[in-house]
Amino acid sequence: MELVDRLPGGRAVIGVEQEGEFMWLASKEHVSKQAVDEFTDQLTRIVNEGWWVQNWPGARA
Repeated sequence: MELVDRLPGGRAVIGVEQEGEFMWLASKEHVSKQAVDEFTDQLTRIVNEGWWVQNWPGARA
């Protein structure tokens, strides 16, 4: 997750997929750095524990 100054349409978060990678962008107007850090920690934990895997063709194992 990456904090950005603002997102189109006043959105708080948006997911962006590019070349087999997925990134959450979060608006500084709506989401605190603490929230981003905690969300990133949680996502990292569930990915590392194998609870979340990519499911598109050519995904990395």
